[in-house]
Amino acid sequence: MLINLWYVAEWSDKVGVEPVRVKMLGQQLVLFRDEAGKVHCLADTCLHRGGSLSRGWVTNGNVTCPYHGWQYNGEGRCVVIPSEMEEDAKIPDKARVDSYPTEERYGMVWVFMGDLPEAERYPIPPFPEFGDPNWRDVRSEWVWEADAARVLENGIDIAHASFVHPMFGHNHTAQRNKIIKLERHDGWATSTNEMYPPALKGGLRRFIRKDQAKTHVHPTFYMAGNTIRMHIEANAKMHIIMFDANTPVDEHTTKTFAIQVRNFFRSRLFDKGSLKRLEKVLREDTAIVEETRPFYLAENLNGEVSVKSDRFMSTYRKMRRDLIEQRGWQIDTDEVERYRGKRLFAIPSIARQKSREEGVEMLLEEVPLKPPVRKPAPASGVESH
Repeated sequence: MLINLWYVAEWSDKVGVEPVRVKMLGQQLVLFRDEAGKVHCLADTCLHRGGSLSRGWVTNGNVTCPYHGWQYNGEGRCVVIPSEMEEDAKIPDKARVDSYPTEERYGMVWVFMGDLPEAERYPIPPFPEFGDPNWRDVRSEWVWEADAARVLENGIDIAHASFVHPMFGHNHTAQRNKIIKLERHDGWATSTNEMYPPALKGGLRRFIRKDQAKTHVHPTFYMAGNTIRMHIEANAKMHIIMFDANTPVDEHTTKTFAIQVRNFFRSRLFDKGSLKRLEKVLREDTAIVEETRPFYLAENLNGEVSVKSDRFMSTYRKMRRDLIEQRGWQIDTDEVERYRGKRLFAIPSIARQKSREEGVEMLLEEVPLKPPVRKPAPASGVESH
């Protein structure tokens, strides 16, 4: 699991007037809205006696601990202690918890889990089709008992479609599928692929594409959000885009927030079928990914046999490895496990940095990270193949 990236915590419409508990990167967090409707994200621990803020309520835009009524604002600072309301009472400076930047995009709440300055962060991935009246969207969510890196790699692996997804591939056309272009950028990469899938089935869909017609598919991955954008040209005029953010709940669990848009059959009458097919693909992938071994994505390719069709996944692995070995962004889950139930950790935050500048040390310890093992390489720009 990596820090210093944006992750989707929840759908926007699920964060209302009450606090919402979420778990990301193995840490319990609380989402709540202030009086202006802005979503905030804090570590889900009251520093008084360890109460869960997400089990409380919101008072005047502050999240309130249900144990003793302490209130925390969106910056993570305690602003009200009911038992200490005397005129000369002072709230302790150290009564503050980590807070994390949030943005609402595409009907999702994105949270930046780290302490990297804003100018240095990989941006939230673009999704210009969302909200465009020329595109109709459906959404789903999915929970995998799998490592998030495994989930992302599966999502950009075109070669598996011929064997795992009958909707997208024939076994006997697997040798014809190929990568025709690959571009690597800073924090993301994209490729263009030729595939020869079966004709679509069901009602009017059978007229969209002939059996084994050459089809262009454009998978893109973004390190931010562990996001996959899969653009399928069903034919010259009809396109489908699947956009999914894959959030590491913990080292064993991944939650996918998925949106699929189409520029044809835009009536809501077709939504049920679109959603059914989207979730069918997720079920097919889950059956494979949850059985992969080793459980975690290999740190290098020495223990596996790779071929030409794996180039795009290798691009992802290298980019991920650079963040681990050059930046030191990987959580040391073995070290965290040593103290499970005995010690609380928090993901580093900008709020924590500001607290230090004020001469106040936060009470929750920073989550242990694996140290970098080599210096960062210079920016590589774009690579085309």
